[in-house]
Amino acid sequence: MQVQNLSFSYPGRHVFSGFSHDFGPGLTWLRGRNGCGKSTLLQLLCGALAPTAGALAVGAVRLATQPLAYRQAVFWCGPGPVVFDHLSPSEYFGFMRSLYPCVDEAALGQHVGGLGLTPFIDKPLCTLSSGTQRKVWLAMALSAGATVTLMDEPLNALDAASCAYFLDALQQCAQHPDRSWIVTSHEDLGTAAKLAQILELTLLS
Repeated sequence: MQVQNLSFSYPGRHVFSGFSHDFGPGLTWLRGRNGCGKSTLLQLLCGALAPTAGALAVGAVRLATQPLAYRQAVFWCGPGPVVFDHLSPSEYFGFMRSLYPCVDEAALGQHVGGLGLTPFIDKPLCTLSSGTQRKVWLAMALSAGATVTLMDEPLNALDAASCAYFLDALQQCAQHPDRSWIVTSHEDLGTAAKLAQILELTLLS
């Protein structure tokens, strides 16, 4: 993913000015103090927020000229509950398959089991705990097959066993030769941190 001269402001608050960075394959751990713009940057990278200036691209696919192809190349997992919470996890996965044609079905089944989602697979998301909803989103993020995956505080609301499972999966992601994983986390990423590129946003915003 290539970020060129990105600028963005909220009303009354400037966040970025001319921010540029190339995110290569593997894991990037985006760090910085609260309020430095980590979550804002991920929302800009996924296209949920529009920059006031600058350009975003995944390879030859540019957000400005190929917005649909760009969004299919980028999967965003935010810090809150799963959207479309009237769906069951099974229905949510089906919906995501229509958006991300490279979903790895074997990996999805593995992550559903590994994160303990099997008993909840047909229950409406709105009836599940925030931690269980989080696991559904993470299972999809790990399996979507997107070129770039963005995860904002992925360990929020996870139980200890699910944290351990996710960090093991993230370690494998960190070694992927063709895909990028960009993660913000106030919590330690365990052994995956040893393989991550560290981007301190406070020094660059």
